[in-house]
Amino acid sequence: MKISIDSPTGINLDNSSGKIIFRSDLTVTLAELKTGLFYEKGKLNSGKVVKGSIGIGESYFNEMSVNEYLIEPEDALKGLPSKQIDLHKYSAGKVFAIAGSGRMPGAGVFAINSAMISGSGAGYLAFPKSIKYIAQTQMNSAVVKYYEDDKSEYLQTKNISELQPNISWADSILIGPGLGREIETQKVIFEIIKNNFRNNFVIDADAIYALGNNKYKELNLSNSVFTPHHKEFADLIGIKLENLKLNLLKLGRKFAEESKAHLVLKGAPTIIFNPKGEVFINTSGNSGLAKFGSGDVLTGIISAFIAQSKNIESSIISSVYLHGLIADLLREDETEFGITPEKLINYIPKTIKFLRNSIV
Repeated sequence: MKISIDSPTGINLDNSSGKIIFRSDLTVTLAELKTGLFYEKGKLNSGKVVKGSIGIGESYFNEMSVNEYLIEPEDALKGLPSKQIDLHKYSAGKVFAIAGSGRMPGAGVFAINSAMISGSGAGYLAFPKSIKYIAQTQMNSAVVKYYEDDKSEYLQTKNISELQPNISWADSILIGPGLGREIETQKVIFEIIKNNFRNNFVIDADAIYALGNNKYKELNLSNSVFTPHHKEFADLIGIKLENLKLNLLKLGRKFAEESKAHLVLKGAPTIIFNPKGEVFINTSGNSGLAKFGSGDVLTGIISAFIAQSKNIESSIISSVYLHGLIADLLREDETEFGITPEKLINYIPKTIKFLRNSIV
């Protein structure tokens, strides 16, 4: 076994970077846990991290201000929506997903099915009329709200008025997965978010792309959650991916503070940034999540939890941890190789039960 004391040799803990780093199986970090050990190259090279003592008492650290946290099971349990005895389908969380197109129909299906099995009482998927049958045959309990597309198979400006009643109706709006990058679709995405800023938006995939070139700076995003992976986020803020990785926490924090949006930066691990400058690093999940569709499932869970609880921050913390925990439980049964979006979705209720039962 290879053991590091305090941190692996060669790691810069300020930004979790380094060129030649000692690969540890175990890192005994001294006095207190260091943030740089839990993301990027620190996570890759630290192995199991445990805390060792050098005589500094807990009272010393209790007096320090903290704005970086590890997400623990108790945090995830706290953020699960409550189910009151007098709920009905329209008070149990209404989700409207604007997702999917002729080029990528599956993304929207994964997202809305994930939302419905995560407890939402009512859900619609906006989908092109010419290919509505693709979505209708794959719904588990959501309803397809088709829009006129003149066989174009993508979202157009004229569809905004068709979708507006559902936008106004929803407790949360999921927008982006699989919508495509047609110029007209990008304009529609911008207009929908701009004109409905009081709604809760979960902005993913192609909707993130549509807000690039600083377009997001023109919007009121205080009720929005962005869910990009690293490349999508780098493109959104206009920098190279390698520069993002060298300044991950700094740039994520800056974006959330300036935009007033919450940022869920998907990766290994996924990191959450809130507008107050706080950072939450996820501790669940495995490499089996590195697959098409996994992110769509996470987007659906987040949308469902926000729709039910109306609390953005607790919902995203719980969703991110739960999403990783699903993969961890599936790995026990099938290894990392067998994890698919469909299996993630079907495992959501079982994982919620596991989380509830594991914390006394």
